[in-house]
Amino acid sequence: MHTLEQISAFVAVFELGSYSHAAKHLGKSRTTVREHVIAYEDLLGYALFEIEGRKAVPTDKAIQLYQRAKLVEKQNRSLFAQSQTLYETDVHTINICYDVITPLDLIAYIEHQLLSYREDLTVNWLHRTREQALELLIQGTCDIAILPYRGKATAEKEVTWRALGNVEVGFYVGSNSPLVQRKALKLEELMLETQYITENFATFNSDLLSVKLSPKIHTVSNSDLLCELVKFNGWTAMPKRYMTPWVERGELVEIKLNEVEQSLRFGLNAFFCFGKSDIEEFSLILDWMHDWWDLSSN
Repeated sequence: MHTLEQISAFVAVFELGSYSHAAKHLGKSRTTVREHVIAYEDLLGYALFEIEGRKAVPTDKAIQLYQRAKLVEKQNRSLFAQSQTLYETDVHTINICYDVITPLDLIAYIEHQLLSYREDLTVNWLHRTREQALELLIQGTCDIAILPYRGKATAEKEVTWRALGNVEVGFYVGSNSPLVQRKALKLEELMLETQYITENFATFNSDLLSVKLSPKIHTVSNSDLLCELVKFNGWTAMPKRYMTPWVERGELVEIKLNEVEQSLRFGLNAFFCFGKSDIEEFSLILDWMHDWWDLSSN
């Protein structure tokens, strides 16, 4: 019978293309990784890789085994993560990462519910990019991450999630922008103007190309600063909930485009490590998120 170490070594070499890179990824020596793969090959009775220079090239049989082996390796890591999480029964501090697209009143609602539930809790809200937030989840320094849904069946990291709802995104310019006066505005006209985009959106791979449209893009980490800059130049695509105060003050104007019949929509998910939802505090947070979305949609 194969071992989990053999499966992990096989998957790492398959994905990284060499024993050296796999060893670095697994935190083991090259010799150890090589021995695990050789032992697995001896068990199977056929070769999994052919060495070409410094590369380990998968054989046809290895290619056929990879997906099933990857699933076993992923489930093993998920089991370990959940078993570790079950020890976190005494919760005093909660760290929640959030994306710029997260409605601020959702954050305020969860904060209120948490403090009403337990006054002794310390709650930290951390504004992070998607990559940063998922890495913090894996490291255990973030408990829940509220991030956009990428339209894929699996996350980049070994985490799970719950769907929350959709966030509407609109196009905005300063109230004195010449684009405000144009009645039949086209996407190609926006390509001639500077686009301001948050750091989170800049790293968000979406099928909606209009989110990153202009060849001249200025990336801004702070959303308030982005709005201040757009008041005097260019345009941006941002969540409508966030932009409402700026529009109500007359500082920014939402523009309509011929090619976009309705607002762009992004799904928002709450990501967390396996087993986290079995702990009362985190289970309640996830339930409150759903409650808020149901209330705000009515």
